[in-house]
Amino acid sequence: MKRFASRLGLMLAVLLLCAKTACAQQLVPPPYAEYRVDAISARGTALEAGAGVSVPAGIYVRLGFDGAAGAMWRDDAAHAAGRVDAIARFMLDPFREVPVGLSVGGGLTVPYVQGDKTVRPLLVAVVDIEGRMRGRFTPALQLGLGGGARLGVVIRTSPPRFR
Repeated sequence: MKRFASRLGLMLAVLLLCAKTACAQQLVPPPYAEYRVDAISARGTALEAGAGVSVPAGIYVRLGFDGAAGAMWRDDAAHAAGRVDAIARFMLDPFREVPVGLSVGGGLTVPYVQGDKTVRPLLVAVVDIEGRMRGRFTPALQLGLGGGARLGVVIRTSPPRFR
């Protein structure tokens, strides 16, 4: 009986070791940087440049945290402007199996314009179209609504295997 128990214990230890190794080999890429330039048209027209990080939350979902600063033109004057975004995107092709990738997402933006009395969060909805990887960088075009109509050009440093 002792022999059976020791063999069972050894088999369980081997299984646990193998299970831990399998968890360590999950297909989730590391966080990566993104750089962007956005035009936003609402009560005025804003042009902002920014940077942030994209954090994978599994194989198909990316959480993006970006900050941007620039200028807004309205009422025949230029005002300092900026924003902070938190957007989750669902990738339709996370493994780069086709040349052009598509993702859809949504989240929150907190825009700031010099002279505005209130700063409040707004909902955002986006559609991203990613091109082929060029060197270490992947270009993308982002269309969206949130604080106005958005058009953004994004450069991401995603790993070669993932979008």
